[in-house]
Amino acid sequence: MNPLRIALPKGRLQNDALAAFAAAGYDIPNDDDLRSRRLVFVRDGIEWIFVKDGDVPVYVEHGAADAGVAGLDQILEHESTAYQPVEFPFGRCRMMLIAAPGAPPLTKVATKYPRITRRFLEAKQLRAEIVPLTGSVELAAVLNLTSHVVDLVETGETVRVHRLVMQELIAEISPRLIVGRNAYRMESKRIRDLIRRVELRSTEPPGFGTAQPCHTNEGPGSGTAQPFDRTTEHRGSGTARPPDRTTEPPASAANDGKGAL
Repeated sequence: MNPLRIALPKGRLQNDALAAFAAAGYDIPNDDDLRSRRLVFVRDGIEWIFVKDGDVPVYVEHGAADAGVAGLDQILEHESTAYQPVEFPFGRCRMMLIAAPGAPPLTKVATKYPRITRRFLEAKQLRAEIVPLTGSVELAAVLNLTSHVVDLVETGETVRVHRLVMQELIAEISPRLIVGRNAYRMESKRIRDLIRRVELRSTEPPGFGTAQPCHTNEGPGSGTAQPFDRTTEHRGSGTARPPDRTTEPPASAANDGKGAL
């Protein structure tokens, strides 16, 4: 039997994700392993692979990994159709529309999340140029590259230091256990056991892992995630609940031969 392959994000989510799996009874890579340059480790029937946070949904979506841990921001940005059966209590944050002081109406916005931003603008019936950036998004508003930015926020300290203004909540962001649809059909027993074990530990209060920073740059939100989604958009608001079809695997998905609807 081939090992079950689980993709974990390198960086800020890594330690908390590993702690969650360890708490669920899985044999995870040790500190010596993590200090090495290796990215693949096999432990007791699980193949752990470490990739960039934005690549986790891609690996799972295309079947290169059976399951993984990804932030809702990356899931939405990549328009992933993977199941999201478990929401973790660590690494929570908020995706916000942020403006420079005295900014004009929104006509130009910088972000690491162009797809999410486009859907947000469409839901608000706004037209604006989107400027994709890969880092230091807030600086775009500080230096007048754009009047607005869309980025993740934790305590808001970076926003306050640069005298920016948080204008609107776009989504509550949290890390999720994601499962590929094909993996769920083909490896139903092992995937269900994975979900059960991880879900049992995900009910622990925040703090059972190592730390709780936002998984990219800033963030704890509160409550359950309320992502903006193109299938459930509300014209009066930029936020919406997650679509039911991607959150939990249907009980019959393993046996119907067709996958989820």
